[in-house]
Amino acid sequence: MKCQITETGYLHIPAKEASEHFNTGAIIVQVKDNHLILMPTSYVGAGGLILKYRNAKGDRTVFIHEILPDDVHFGPRRAEWDEELLAYRVPLHI
Repeated sequence: MKCQITETGYLHIPAKEASEHFNTGAIIVQVKDNHLILMPTSYVGAGGLILKYRNAKGDRTVFIHEILPDDVHFGPRRAEWDEELLAYRVPLHI
């Protein structure tokens, strides 16, 4: 899955990936082993961070600035599914 960490502290997820993998509109995000861990929630009422619509195409964005380490370089990333965690791993350092 492609995504991007922006200089303003957002994680942008393209519409196709967001609708396929995060169709409830909410995710749980944590930092672990120099990766962002993105866990889909089963429904919005389960908590987590809300994925907001970014544009008319349906791209989504979530504010993650508060959990990002200070030494993160911004830019595009490729997330990989982690079967053990049942979550996506996004490398923080490229």
